[in-house]
Amino acid sequence: MMMIQVRCKIPQLCDSNGAIVVTTGNGEGYKTDFIMSPRGFSRLGHNPNASAELIKYGTVDVEYKRVSCTFNGYNIKFQIQESSSNPGYFSIVVLYVGGTYDINAIEMWQRENQWQPLHRNYGAVFDYSNPPRGDIHLRFKLSGFKSAWFSVPSNWKAGDTYSTSILPN
Repeated sequence: MMMIQVRCKIPQLCDSNGAIVVTTGNGEGYKTDFIMSPRGFSRLGHNPNASAELIKYGTVDVEYKRVSCTFNGYNIKFQIQESSSNPGYFSIVVLYVGGTYDINAIEMWQRENQWQPLHRNYGAVFDYSNPPRGDIHLRFKLSGFKSAWFSVPSNWKAGDTYSTSILPN
């Protein structure tokens, strides 16, 4: 998951600042780099009428660049998925990672004194079968050989969201 500034290349319709969008996974389409939501796509236009015209095109040429995530107050934000209400399953979706870091892996500390990788299910969703009881200790392995640790308290429940103030080191 990362933030991207996308600008379309039709000067009479496109806003020169483009739109900042959050990528959530991969998608493929015919001759496309991004499959954008209608809301994100409509933000490419410099006004509502221009946005309506752009939508008629369906596919437009764009330029894009990665931009830093700058949500104040936390560096990593994730939510425990509803499917985690099953006691034999633990799943999280990463909602936000500060700066220009990418999550390469997430690991869970096991009672056997070792880190075990969570499975990257799709996009920003990571899961683990048969998680330990009690606190769940996670290690986020980030791009640039950085790591960040977080302990989910033992009273966690499906749907809980955690905003961390941990800094990658």
